[in-house]
Amino acid sequence: MKLRHALLAFSTLCAAVATAQPKLEWIRTVNNFGAFHEDLGIVNCQFKAVNIGTEPVVVLNARANCGCTRPTYPRTPVMPGDTLVIGVAYDATGRPGRFSKEISIETNISRVKLLIKGTVIGSPATLATRYPVEAGKARLSNSVTPFGQAVKGRVLAAAVNIYNSTDHDIRPSVSDLPPYVNALFRPEVIKTGEQGSLSLTAYTDRCPDFGVLTDSFILTPDSENDPEGSATIATTIIVNEDFSKMTPEEKELAPIASLSTETVDFGRLSPESKTISRTFTITNDGKKPLILRRLFTADPAISLKLKSDRIKPGKSTTVTVSVDCSMLTAGNPLNGRITLIANSPNAPSQTIRVIGEVY
Repeated sequence: MKLRHALLAFSTLCAAVATAQPKLEWIRTVNNFGAFHEDLGIVNCQFKAVNIGTEPVVVLNARANCGCTRPTYPRTPVMPGDTLVIGVAYDATGRPGRFSKEISIETNISRVKLLIKGTVIGSPATLATRYPVEAGKARLSNSVTPFGQAVKGRVLAAAVNIYNSTDHDIRPSVSDLPPYVNALFRPEVIKTGEQGSLSLTAYTDRCPDFGVLTDSFILTPDSENDPEGSATIATTIIVNEDFSKMTPEEKELAPIASLSTETVDFGRLSPESKTISRTFTITNDGKKPLILRRLFTADPAISLKLKSDRIKPGKSTTVTVSVDCSMLTAGNPLNGRITLIANSPNAPSQTIRVIGEVY
C-alpha cells in the first residue's frame, strides 16, 4: 500500500513538472506594411506573444537577415501571463520596390521566424540614381546591355531592371529584337512601386558576324496604357572564333594574317577636300587559306573596300581606306581604328590605326 501511494505521488509530481513550463502564443508572425513612400524613412511594427505557460520565457537573441532590418527585444524574462513585445524597424531609404525580410527569434524554449514585407514607393532622388532612364512614366536601370564576349556557340546574358512608378500595374513588351537575342520578363505584370526585370539571352551561334556587334531594340514598359512611352536599348556583344580544339599540328599549319602596316597616315587633311584614299595589304604567311571574317570601322568618315576576303598561302590582298574629308572638323585630328578579324589563331583580331592632321 505504501508503495502504491509513493508511485502515485511520483506520477503526480512528474505531471506537475511536465505542465510547469513556459509556452508562447504568438498573436501574429507576419506584418505587411503595404505600400508606402520611401520618404517615410524608417517604419516600425511590433510582434506580440503571450506567455501562457507556468514558467518565465527568456529571449536569447533576435537576428534579421538584412542590415536594413533591426529587431529589439526585452532583456528581462517574460513571466507567465505577461506579453512579449518584439519591435522591428525597417529602413526603406534607398530601397524602392517590394521587400520581404525574416527575423529569427531565439528563446529558451524554441526558435520562431517572424516576417515583415511591403512595397516601398521610391523617392525621385533614389529613382534618378538607381533607374536613370525614363521610359514614359516608368524607369529603367540602363539603356545599354553589354553581353560581354564569348567564342561562337556560347550563350551570354544581360538584363534591364524596370521600376513601375505609375499608379497602376504595367505589362512591358519588346520589339525589334536582334535575331540572336531572346527576351523574358519576370514578372510579366509589374505592380505599382515594384521592380521587374527583362532578362536577355544572346546566342552567339546565331550572330551574323565575328567581333564587336552593336544592335538595339525597343522596350515599352507600359505597353497597354502608354505604347508611346518607350526607350531604345543598345546591345553590344563580342563574338570570337573558337581555336581551343585545334591541335599543335593544326596550329602549325594554320593561316597567318600579316599586315603591311599598323598605321595608315593621311598626313594633312582639309575639310574642304574631297574623299582621299590610301591602301595597305594583308598577306597570308601561313600554310592554309586565310579567311577574313570581318573588316570594319566605327568611324563614319572612314570607308573600306576589300579586294578579296580569301587569301591563299603566300598571297596578298589590298584594302582601300577612304576618308570623306567633308565629315572632318578643323583642329580635330583624324584618329580612327580599323579592326580585322580572321581565321588566324595566332592573331584572330588586329587593329590598324587611321590618322591625319586636320587643318
